[in-house]
Amino acid sequence: MTEKQLSLSVVLPAFNEEKNIEATISNIYDILVDLTDDFEIIVVDDGSKDNTGLVLSQLKDAYKRLYVITHKENKGYGNALISGFNKASKEYIFFMDSDGQFDFREIKRLLLFKDDYDIVSGIRIERRDGLLRDLYGTLFNFIVKFLFSIPIMDIDCGFKLFKKRVIKEISLCSPGALINTEILAKARINKRSLMLVGVTHFPRKKGKQSGGSFKVIFRAVREIIKLKYNLMRVK
Repeated sequence: MTEKQLSLSVVLPAFNEEKNIEATISNIYDILVDLTDDFEIIVVDDGSKDNTGLVLSQLKDAYKRLYVITHKENKGYGNALISGFNKASKEYIFFMDSDGQFDFREIKRLLLFKDDYDIVSGIRIERRDGLLRDLYGTLFNFIVKFLFSIPIMDIDCGFKLFKKRVIKEISLCSPGALINTEILAKARINKRSLMLVGVTHFPRKKGKQSGGSFKVIFRAVREIIKLKYNLMRVK
């Protein structure tokens, strides 16, 4: 498969990203038109309270391969991704956070391994979220790595590529931050191959992070218990 034959759906979950979403989409689109003739960009506006929806409405006129899914209320990071995955129609699915902390050009690093592995997961070479959120992230990754036997210390990195069939064969149900863990845990049970690739992570320049809030952390703990129980039943 040459790059021009690459069939790719890019899924972007977005919550209150009015200051970042236009630049993110513009950058992704410019790179994709040089990379492949067969792509789509799917943005899931997960109940944003700012002008994210308005910005996306305007961008749809400029980018014909841009599709927008709108959640009327915030359903969580996992549900946003699931909505995007269900909409995706291409052979490969890639997702990335829409806050400007990743460089989409680095998808080329992941694409090098797309034919040989079912999942290619980015891992942040140096996480740039601030001390407290880095601490939460390290603790979270340690816990889920131990509980679910996933051989990654950056499980929740929002920069992943997989074959569409890998996602379609598993039933995803984690509504929030545990979605990455669920994907990798269920793929491991299905004996899907995994490749890890280092990617650059940048500090957030605009907007406010929500991933380190106590509400999100409490929800993640509840999801961990539920997912562990469900996977034990499967075994």
